[in-house]
Amino acid sequence: MQVPYKWLQQYVEVNLSPQELAEKLTMTGVTVDNIVPLHPGFSGVLTGRIRTVEPHPNADNLLVCQVDVGSSEVQLVTGAPNVYQGQTVAVALAGARLPGGQEIRKATVRGVVSEGMLCSGQELGLDAGLISPEDREGIITLPPDATPGADVAEVLGLDDVALILDLTPNRADCLSIINVAREVAAITGAPLHLPRITIQEDGEPVAGLASVTIEAPNKCARYVARVAQGVTIGPSPLWLQAYLRAAGMRPINNIVDITNFVMLEMGQPLHAFDYDLLQQHRIIVRHPLPGEKIMT
Repeated sequence: MQVPYKWLQQYVEVNLSPQELAEKLTMTGVTVDNIVPLHPGFSGVLTGRIRTVEPHPNADNLLVCQVDVGSSEVQLVTGAPNVYQGQTVAVALAGARLPGGQEIRKATVRGVVSEGMLCSGQELGLDAGLISPEDREGIITLPPDATPGADVAEVLGLDDVALILDLTPNRADCLSIINVAREVAAITGAPLHLPRITIQEDGEPVAGLASVTIEAPNKCARYVARVAQGVTIGPSPLWLQAYLRAAGMRPINNIVDITNFVMLEMGQPLHAFDYDLLQQHRIIVRHPLPGEKIMT
């Protein structure tokens, strides 16, 4: 279980350092196997928004971009094919450092000044499991609500450390951020702040929209379904993407991400189905048939 320290602090007012907290948790039976810094080792990399993209006048395979980095607009030359106007990107200006100690310098590329570089996920040293293949090999696309000039490490939720818990079977209760927060509150006396959730029901009752049949009650005693209508699939907000990356998960889209967030937060596994693709709008929980295969 990977517990981002800042996420934990949203629920419990712990004033201990991560190292001090790890020692206390381990002494009470919640073993902290490691404390991992999430920052991959770059500095001075800022959020930028591409204003214009023009062909390089002297090279067919290069582009010249004007990029807003908050305090100013800079010119950058890139060979990446996946850049476009309005894209939110990671910008390493002169003086920035990338993993491995590489320092970025202002340069002239085929007669055009480039004040830094647009970065891919690979150049930032990001774990391949936390970003899409396109963002790893090509210029990484940041969430559209990221502010130009903001530190990219903060935007990606990497300005933190994570506690890696090695839980024994009798402590499966700590397979969620909230229950780890409960444990921390119990052993430190720190105030606990749990989210207050109020559900406003509206529209047609779910019983008229979908059904759940449990044919294996000895394996699954309870299965609950809810229907959400008027949903538009798109990127998750910045805060949600940052939390998931800090917990070691790659953001996918707003629907998948919120189910993963709730699973990590509360320890309740969830899955979202496309209502229009669900046959007879029905979910059946059963044992597999002989020779039956499942494709995912």
